[in-house]
Amino acid sequence: MRARGIREGSVGLLILVGVILFGGLVIWLRGLNPGNRAYRMTVIFQDTTGMQLGTSVRYRGVPVGRVVEIRPSSNQVEVVTEITQADLRIPEEGIRIAANQSGFIGETTVDITPMVELPEAEQAVSPTGPDCESGAIICDGDRLDGVTGVSYESLLRSAETLANTFADPALIDDLKGTLNNAVVLTDQATQLTDELTQLTLAAQDEVKPVSDSLQQATNSAASAAQEIQLTASDVRNLLEVNRFSLTTTLNNINRASNRLANLAETVSFELEDGEFIDNLRILSANAAEASANFRDASVDVQTLTGSLNQSENVLLIQQTLESARDVFQSAQKVLSDVDEVTGDPAVRDSLRDLIYGLQDLLSSAETLEKQAEAAIALASLTSTVPTAATPAQIPAETNDAAVPQ
Repeated sequence: MRARGIREGSVGLLILVGVILFGGLVIWLRGLNPGNRAYRMTVIFQDTTGMQLGTSVRYRGVPVGRVVEIRPSSNQVEVVTEITQADLRIPEEGIRIAANQSGFIGETTVDITPMVELPEAEQAVSPTGPDCESGAIICDGDRLDGVTGVSYESLLRSAETLANTFADPALIDDLKGTLNNAVVLTDQATQLTDELTQLTLAAQDEVKPVSDSLQQATNSAASAAQEIQLTASDVRNLLEVNRFSLTTTLNNINRASNRLANLAETVSFELEDGEFIDNLRILSANAAEASANFRDASVDVQTLTGSLNQSENVLLIQQTLESARDVFQSAQKVLSDVDEVTGDPAVRDSLRDLIYGLQDLLSSAETLEKQAEAAIALASLTSTVPTAATPAQIPAETNDAAVPQ
């Protein structure tokens, strides 16, 4: 009994494990991932070109989702797609969603192609989050417009239209007439080409000497033009380098010419005066005399230089310069001593007091000198008084003489 229970339990456990594995396989095949939250968007098409549930949704050619619901209506078809990669941010501005058919069996896919780059700030927004803005990226539940892309049905319709066009008898006749005219035109063009070839050969024989001469002339002209171009480039470079100097020179020449013109006018006016001519003659005579004097002075200077160049005179001059240097050094020492003495504030105050005392002494001397002069004058007056004067007059004169004192 125990062994039978173990066998039955093992069979039940194996059945349970098989069911779990089968369910996981189904979920894996349907693209469901419990750890990755998907988001949906609704695309509106005018024609789905045979789209079915489970049709692959591709972003930049990579499968990122599938079609989960198709809701047809009178004027359009609403296709609900599910993006299984929750971390994929799809820009909403400038995006193109097309239903295309590819492969040998005409498998339909929904291709999403962005036309602009998505900024990094908008890449951080979650499509399923509450802060998702529909204008920047595609959020969960957005509705977008889709277009019908490449399909086998449109290709077949185009081929049928082209076949019907070529099946028109009038078009076939026109094509035949065009081909016949093209053949005739080709024959005529061949004949014309042959004639032109013969004419070209004849003209080539006649024009060959002239062409050789023209070639030589052209080569000579090209060489001359090249040399002229090199010369012109050198002149241009020289002018560019010396432009400022040339401008300055021309301005100086212009000013000099103006000054010369003014000077010529002044000289012409002065030359018309006879007195000026006489002064010029006197000046020339004085200049001749001065030149003679300068000549004599130059001779004297040469004589003096010759005498100075003698060794005895040079030795005396050196001794004199050494004596003068010693005198200057002694004077400099005396001046430095005087500066040290006068630099003391007490000495300066004593000198100032001495100067003020001498000034007072001089003023007192002037006063004494004036008093001495007055005394001398009084003595002279006293000596001139007569001896026979009356007693009454003597006191009066004495009093009068005492007044100046």
